[in-house]
Amino acid sequence: MSVLCHALCFAETEKDLFDAGVLLFKQGQYQESLDKFSRLIEIAPGNADAYKNRGVCYMKQEKYDLAIADFETAKGLFPELKGLYSNLGVAWYYKKEYEKAIQNYDVELEMTPDNYVAHFNRALCLAELHRDPEALDALARTLDLNPDFYWALCYKGDLLARSGETAKAVESYETAVQKDPNNTYAKEKLALLKEKKPEMIGSEAKAAPPEAHTNPEASLSIQAGAFLNRPNADKVKTKLTENGFDADILILKDSKGRDWFLVRSGRYASSKEAKKPTLAIKENWAWNRPFGLPAIGRTPPRFDHQTENRIFRISPSSTT
Repeated sequence: MSVLCHALCFAETEKDLFDAGVLLFKQGQYQESLDKFSRLIEIAPGNADAYKNRGVCYMKQEKYDLAIADFETAKGLFPELKGLYSNLGVAWYYKKEYEKAIQNYDVELEMTPDNYVAHFNRALCLAELHRDPEALDALARTLDLNPDFYWALCYKGDLLARSGETAKAVESYETAVQKDPNNTYAKEKLALLKEKKPEMIGSEAKAAPPEAHTNPEASLSIQAGAFLNRPNADKVKTKLTENGFDADILILKDSKGRDWFLVRSGRYASSKEAKKPTLAIKENWAWNRPFGLPAIGRTPPRFDHQTENRIFRISPSSTT
């Protein structure tokens, strides 16, 4: 009887640790979540999900080697674990090991061929290797599975513009605008094409920053944060783009000559128009506590600034 009680209590402890780790992760407390999964691994070293989830926590901390080590351990314990190879793909992507990332996405897609996110992420890796025709094929498969995927349409437009297929790029951007009229990315790229500046589109567009937005009818944006530290601003921008929101970083100098990095999303004509996307960000994205919640801020009519070119980011699968 005592042995049975001990086994039940032990099993409950594992479940409590696992559930607590998942909850902390969803709250953005990645180190605390990692600690829970580490404790779970101590008492249940054969739990593949614990290694996978701890690996995801390491990914959030940008500790990619540690993440890969945990994912590989999980693979040894349970090779068919859901989402495992996608997570390995993401880790290798951020280490700029694109061939290894593609190999893992290929395995993931053998297991789950209808995983449109994996097809999209694989396309990003192929594009980094300048294998644009293959990347476009992967994006075509992505859009077959999810025709409303805004960022796939945008990235398709970027690659077509980079390849000189302007008419097809315009068509892809226009479709993206139809899918999400409130998002400005495709609209801005269409404007560049109409100005005959296709060289400023896509991941290769680094030569010149776009001009400041001066349209008085679209003078409001959602400000997600203001930082003196550029890496913190980059993290917020990445989180926004990973969750499907438009994002830019504006660089302004204050009266003391310090550079401030402002993370902004969207362009809106009124507070009423901006209210809905602001609520969407609050409801659909778990913000880290130090960054606070987004607010609506007025875009200055004119100032000297640099806007970081969009980098399409991929993120690890959430804990399960």
